[in-house]
Amino acid sequence: MRLLRPSEILRIVAMSNIVIEIVEARAPLELKSRVIESIANKFNRYYLLVLSKCDLVPPKICRDWVEYFALSHNVDAVCVSTLKGIGIKRLKHLFMDKLKEKGSLNIALFGLPKVGKSSLINALKGKDVASTSPYPGSWGYTKGITIYKIRPNIYVIDTPGYIPSDVRGLEVLIRSKPIELIDNPITIAREILKSVLNFDAKLIENIYGVHSLDPLEILLHIAVKRGWLYKNNKEPNIEEAARTVIRDYLDGKIMFYLLPPTRKPFKPK
Repeated sequence: MRLLRPSEILRIVAMSNIVIEIVEARAPLELKSRVIESIANKFNRYYLLVLSKCDLVPPKICRDWVEYFALSHNVDAVCVSTLKGIGIKRLKHLFMDKLKEKGSLNIALFGLPKVGKSSLINALKGKDVASTSPYPGSWGYTKGITIYKIRPNIYVIDTPGYIPSDVRGLEVLIRSKPIELIDNPITIAREILKSVLNFDAKLIENIYGVHSLDPLEILLHIAVKRGWLYKNNKEPNIEEAARTVIRDYLDGKIMFYLLPPTRKPFKPK
């Protein structure tokens, strides 16, 4: 699985006019790196934060994140959904305004694996030119640095995912390797389930058909229900169930999201 190197980030930012960092609207702070923003500022480049997959969160929550980044980080942010076409026209208008100032544009896209960089390029260009996949390291992930012309004098630089040193936690663990190669899928899946259960326990019941507050019991239920048993002892293969939970989270099937620090926790009715 090809990851972007720090030296490549410096080179790409240096040749760009606009630096876009893409984070998922579900967990922006968990995915945002100060490294990209810092390098963009060092080279005096315009830095923009794209909150991708905003269709997976309520519109009000995404707007609150935009306001949070503006007030707390002095950063411009845009809510985008390539699936629903949200925010694409706004980005195009922004690029055209910058084009009038610069004459030509090189736009660099950065982000952890599977946050939607290639999908954004396809939406901007209006056709599928960059391969996509929801899973790290699977077919469709970006293997190298590629430049796409999205309209006259506007070029977008697509980059492989990066794992910056200042970004840690669950999101990094599920994006840094192909799901099949994750060392501790059960531990990671349990953390995902714990977070979702604390958010809204009914979500798990609706998705997997099990009423339980115990992540391990939920994994056992998934394995048994789908017939995933070890051949030698017929015990439930909860490791495969754990990988399913991770895939479902990356797919957006598990509708879980975080709130900006300034908002009060959401209480389901």
